Amino acid sequence: MSDSTVEVKSPVAAYREIEAALTAPGAPFEMVDAHVRGATIRTYRHAAPTLYTVVADFEQRFADNTLTVGVGGEQTYREVFERARRFAAVLHEVYGVGPGEHVGIMMNNRADYLIALFAITRIGAVAVLFNSRSSANEIGAAAVEVPCAVIVADPKSLRTLASAGVSAQLIATDAETPATPNLTDLTATPRSAPEPHVSDTDSVCLILFTSGTSGRPKGVLLTHRNICNVVLNMRFVADTNLEFASRTYGIAVEDLRTLMPTVSALLIFPLFHVSGIAALMATMNAGGRVATMPRWDASAAADLIAEYQLSLMAGPPMTVDDLLALPDGAERLGTLLNVVPGGQATPPNVTARIADRLPNARRSAGWGMTEVGGSVCTAGGDILAAHPTTSGAMSPTMDVRVVDWDGAELPAGQVGELQLRGALVMAGYAGRPDDTADAFDGAWLRTGDLGYVDDHGLVYLVDRAKDLVISAGENISCAEVEAALAQSDRFSEVAAFGVPDDRRGERLVAAVTVRDGIRDLDAEAVRDLTRAVLSDYKVPTEVVFDLGPLPRTATGKVVKRELRQRYLARSSAQTKER
Repeated sequence: MSDSTVEVKSPVAAYREIEAALTAPGAPFEMVDAHVRGATIRTYRHAAPTLYTVVADFEQRFADNTLTVGVGGEQTYREVFERARRFAAVLHEVYGVGPGEHVGIMMNNRADYLIALFAITRIGAVAVLFNSRSSANEIGAAAVEVPCAVIVADPKSLRTLASAGVSAQLIATDAETPATPNLTDLTATPRSAPEPHVSDTDSVCLILFTSGTSGRPKGVLLTHRNICNVVLNMRFVADTNLEFASRTYGIAVEDLRTLMPTVSALLIFPLFHVSGIAALMATMNAGGRVATMPRWDASAAADLIAEYQLSLMAGPPMTVDDLLALPDGAERLGTLLNVVPGGQATPPNVTARIADRLPNARRSAGWGMTEVGGSVCTAGGDILAAHPTTSGAMSPTMDVRVVDWDGAELPAGQVGELQLRGALVMAGYAGRPDDTADAFDGAWLRTGDLGYVDDHGLVYLVDRAKDLVISAGENISCAEVEAALAQSDRFSEVAAFGVPDDRRGERLVAAVTVRDGIRDLDAEAVRDLTRAVLSDYKVPTEVVFDLGPLPRTATGKVVKRELRQRYLARSSAQTKER
């Protein structure tokens, strides 16, 4: 090689070089070992000790910035935290809540959610984030499994809690129910708040519930160490991106930092979901604002984005698709710089629409789950351009391995179950010791996700282990079939699932909802769409057009067990009619 030849590093090689520099001894993201529940893990040396330490730092740094817009009005960081301090005093003095006790929150996204959350963490209590879209039966079961001393709820949730017969003391967000004390009145008068409680770093600070796509939701125990490492990992990702940009454009990192717009987010994911908490923390980490809305409405969301110049939108792929389908979407969404479809695999047609309608927006990818407090790996920019199907490199605090059905570790490139170990992994499931034991293989969390790790250490997802259909001895990935159909952009909803079959063991069914304006699409035409890109054995045996709207969780995931039950119940009824 001549002296004039310039060595060009691959994006992954450049990333590894930056990662090593940022996590080295004495660096801002230095790593150290910690001993947690009998295992040695890596953690950021400079991670805060408690969740309240993290959020209090946000107030100190950004006191006069606007924090919330939308439901609950416009409030600054100082105003939200002042009300949180008053409510902390109420919980402690009036309701007798102490460190380690459970206090529930059950409401739609609004400023009151933040006030309650910050108050609970200040006094060292555990915030239990109930699904505000639960039925009375569901919330009744959850409240028995994770009992709370107090629950703060909006009017709709109060009615659900009353129907469920939940025994906790209730506090309303609004004055609509005179018999129930409300947050507005309780925080109207200045009070002397107790000093922030210094909790053990490995004690539980949040309980969030799994989505329940494969059974009854479980309460996930997340510790202060988990969440504090999540937040510092967000800063690590941001600084890594700045280092990349510095090398690309020849501009100093600190100069670039001054040019970066403040992150301001449309909060679509509910705050009872780990993606909602992650979006909140990412926005506050930058001193930005979060915009909330009472219910999903694509046009109203576009109005919020335009009015408040929002730069980040993270939500289920179906909500991203709704926004991009607006006739004047490109103009109204012009301030979006980062679009993050999440909560499930992103259909290829949605990825293509983002690139087409919002060419200035940066698409990000990642992989995570409630049991790890958010994302364990992230990809964007040059890495995602070079490896468009990857979920990214692992967080410095985490290890990943791939195992076969017998638990034997697999080499790079081979598909198996992805297992995780590290500072982000939950303490367990609330009140479910057997489920907790089943979730772990020693210190390794069994994720139930199928995937592989390439020679660069990048993670790739294939499917959920429980979402494989085994037909005539062949393994069929439902996600692969769904992606093949979605990329045609002819369907507003697609789901593939298996049903029992006497001959094959299982047969593959595709449930589709055809987009408005698409005509002359029969079952064979749908099968042809998959046949064009997939092997014959992956072509659906049956296509159904009338099972929509598909049953979904609060974050947009299709609930396959309910869809399967719906299909089987209808098939059984049709058989009896014959």
